[in-house]
Amino acid sequence: MPLLAGLLLAGTACAQTAPQYDRAFERELYKTRFEHEVKFRAAAIQVAWAAETLCHSTTPIEPFVLWSTYSMRQRLAEEELKLFRQITGMDEKWRVVWADEGAPDGMRLGDVVTSINGRKLPSGGTSFEFSALFRGGSAVSNDDQGFWDVMLKARDEAAKGKPLTVTMEDGRSMTVDTQKGCAGSVTASSFDNDPDVFWRQGTKRAKIPANAMIEARTQDEFLWLAAFGTYFQASENAMKQVQKAEGASTGFLVGKILLLTVPGAGMILSAAEAQAEKALVVDSIVASADLFANEVVASLGGDPAAGLKLTERLNERGVKADAVTMDEFRRSNAAEHARRIRGLQLVQAQAEKDRERADARVQEEAVAKAAAAAAAAAAKALMPRPTAAPN
Repeated sequence: MPLLAGLLLAGTACAQTAPQYDRAFERELYKTRFEHEVKFRAAAIQVAWAAETLCHSTTPIEPFVLWSTYSMRQRLAEEELKLFRQITGMDEKWRVVWADEGAPDGMRLGDVVTSINGRKLPSGGTSFEFSALFRGGSAVSNDDQGFWDVMLKARDEAAKGKPLTVTMEDGRSMTVDTQKGCAGSVTASSFDNDPDVFWRQGTKRAKIPANAMIEARTQDEFLWLAAFGTYFQASENAMKQVQKAEGASTGFLVGKILLLTVPGAGMILSAAEAQAEKALVVDSIVASADLFANEVVASLGGDPAAGLKLTERLNERGVKADAVTMDEFRRSNAAEHARRIRGLQLVQAQAEKDRERADARVQEEAVAKAAAAAAAAAAKALMPRPTAAPN
């Protein structure tokens, strides 16, 4: 008995002095995934603004991103959720996690928004996807559709001239200036029951696979993913107008988005097209989305090959991402398209340098002319004046 009692006491002492489980991995995971989702949602707004001229259906879009733990499609266990809150500072409230320079001066990161246009932002809902059971996933997931219902209603009202107003938790109310962009929404959740699945709801909403967003590394890759999803919300009528103008059956032609979104690109585009034997044409909507995304990223000053680099990383790591991951045919077309866009960017950069040099010469000539005129005036002022002749 004394021996057994001693063993129990020793075991208890060991348990009390044993080191706590190190959750450094989970901490870094939660931090990284949250940061990725914020970057993606900000990129979706920037892309919607940039591609506005190509979308048949447009709407005013707010210059900020609100986020809540209700945005997470996958439900975490209470202990995991507690750690997530601790690491990110997020909770069930709708907080400002990104704000463009066009946002109100009084809007700060971390601020809680309670209502938009007088409508209270709801708690998260629940969706049931029984098909997930056949995939080995959970049939129950969070659903933030209630939030989007409020936001999209406010956008519709802004389109009719009603200012978009937000009410903060501390009672402040502020009017927000919006900017026209592509209608609908492109979303993704870092915590998703189906991280490899891409889906769309007509032209209303598109969900990018979480796996693709998590693997994104650069701002251009986040922009590319957002633009890829935006393509599915761009009107087919608008796309056909571009195709008809060039006599192409399907797809986007090199430089068309740059022509529409970059001021003064017409001359540069013509110079680039003169060197191309024929335009790229693809017969798949996802392949067309690749080219659309290439050009939107380029129009924002980024790398048109960002999508290719992301695809290579997904393939190397064996990560599945429906629709986003390119097959050999799409990679070939996207690579050639990116190459031509780079050529266009070089021509554009050279033209910009030439304009700067010309402007500098004009300014130098104006300065020199003004200096010469000033010198002549000074010399004239120093010349002795003729005296009057005596009577």
